[in-house]
Amino acid sequence: MNLSSMPQADLQSVNVTVEGNGYYPALSTAYFIEHYAVAQEYASKSDLLVEKLKRAQGEINQELASAVLTNGESLNAQQVIFYNDAVYSKAKANLLVSKLGSTHRDSATAQSQAAIDNHEHWLRESINAMRLLQSLSSNLSVELL
Repeated sequence: MNLSSMPQADLQSVNVTVEGNGYYPALSTAYFIEHYAVAQEYASKSDLLVEKLKRAQGEINQELASAVLTNGESLNAQQVIFYNDAVYSKAKANLLVSKLGSTHRDSATAQSQAAIDNHEHWLRESINAMRLLQSLSSNLSVELL
């Protein structure tokens, strides 16, 4: 059961892996559904989840393009956690915006305000995770004069 007392989707049947580019890790729709409380109405739509993950992955990768996080080595465990959090949070925010268009008009105002608040929350989570990831860069240093 999920937070709304609805039966959860079978995570194994909807699990699709979104490959990383060799430097950044792969992503999983099952992990996204389970750890980011994806609504039941979207949990069984693996194509939609893959699209949101790929879009978020592309945006985060582009934002990190100028940051040298490691010296040619793969990301360490802590960096992987922050990277995943940045991508999944951005995908969750994008998924919430998608939900705004599918609500009924009679309750749209209240639902849209709640969704906007949640959207802003998940965008802040994504930005925070990216900042934490960038702060772990091996090339950042402070020089005392």
